[in-house]
Amino acid sequence: MTATVETPAPARRRSAPRRWATALWAAYAQAVAFASGAVTAFLAADAAAQFHAAAGTRLWPLGAFAIGFTLAACTTGRTGPLGRARAVGGAGAGALALLALAAALAPGFAFAVAACGLLGVAAGTVVAVSGRVLAAVEVGDGSASVALSAAALLAGVAAGVLALLALPLYGWRGVFGLLVVAAVLAAWKFAEHVPNDT
Repeated sequence: MTATVETPAPARRRSAPRRWATALWAAYAQAVAFASGAVTAFLAADAAAQFHAAAGTRLWPLGAFAIGFTLAACTTGRTGPLGRARAVGGAGAGALALLALAAALAPGFAFAVAACGLLGVAAGTVVAVSGRVLAAVEVGDGSASVALSAAALLAGVAAGVLALLALPLYGWRGVFGLLVVAAVLAAWKFAEHVPNDT
């Protein structure tokens, strides 16, 4: 009497165009997260000045963002199935949108500092999870993932520079509002393109 042994079916590999779409939207989410840091860095002093904060406290929003970003980026898991990355990354990008809105609508300086700190946590989470997705989708020979992450960082810094150009038109609150729109798109497309399994 012989027993038959069933072997599990091999995991389906996504097509190259779908892997590229996943990688590009993950890089976009990463760029928005980096842009939130650049916008906070370039506009923290303007926000503090509007609230008449003391000169020594004008960079507190940036400091709070940096602490939140570092804590989240260092503690967010970089392993596990992409389905979990999809949920965490999509939620992180959604939280980034809400916290950018909170920063834009801040009624006082302490509220703005707290909102920027939590914005840093959301941005750090998105950067870590998006990096995990970029590494997992295996576009090209693997070097494309590194190139996309580097491009996301440069795009985020460029967005901060554009924020300075938009400042006279929209004010610092309006620039944070533009960040909200970009983050909503990132949350939507990240959740749409990152696979449920793998």
